[in-house]
Amino acid sequence: MSRTESISKPRQQKPNHVLANAKKVAPMALIFTLLAAGFSYLVYTDELSVGSAPWIIGMLLALFCAGGPFVVAFISRGSNALRACGIVVTVAMFAVYYFFGIVCYFYYFLFSPMPAAMHWPGLLGGIALTARWIMLAYKSVRHTIDKTSFVAKAFADNGDHYAYNIAEAGKLYERFNSERSPFPKVLMYVVMGIAPFYLILSRLLSESFGANGVLLFLAVLGMPMSLWSAGMMVRTYLIMIALPGKLERETGKSVVVVE
Repeated sequence: MSRTESISKPRQQKPNHVLANAKKVAPMALIFTLLAAGFSYLVYTDELSVGSAPWIIGMLLALFCAGGPFVVAFISRGSNALRACGIVVTVAMFAVYYFFGIVCYFYYFLFSPMPAAMHWPGLLGGIALTARWIMLAYKSVRHTIDKTSFVAKAFADNGDHYAYNIAEAGKLYERFNSERSPFPKVLMYVVMGIAPFYLILSRLLSESFGANGVLLFLAVLGMPMSLWSAGMMVRTYLIMIALPGKLERETGKSVVVVE
């Protein structure tokens, strides 16, 4: 091959998987946090007059969830580090948890007019249920990591580094793991599907059932989704952040994302 041909041939660019994941999850995280901010403004600031804090927090989180993944991608500088991808995915899962868990459930028991005898059981019950679910998710993921061949098959040893394919590893995890779901997958898809219309639903249903009845309905509907997203954050942290860090410390090899 001539020198001219060698110079003119473009060099194949290394794919940036962290940036690619950031582009995927940032819009979703932005949608959920903006929905949370809009819902908080319409219901808690405008309807119930509890102040501006709920929707301002939502707007600040929207900025964080929209920009955070790209900051992580910039800091990783094309390293394709699995831990960087894990942080990006965690931001998206937190946005889902914030909408369903914090805004739909905990804000209801914090700000809605109701007897004190209902406020505290609702809040403490939600906290206890979430903590219990996180413990169950932790035990389930640790069992998959420690007691099955998931790690050996998902983290391919390529000599100087470990290679991790997110899509294939997800399929492997589902095969090895017996993690329980807080509700059927079909119901999860339904709840996710109607989430963008929560602002409209709250207005329509409040005319028939009153604002408090609508908020109770959304709190009941949101708790299972918040448990699911909390479990996903635990799973993402243990597999995509903590485990790669442990492998890097023990072997001195980097853990990178591959296609």
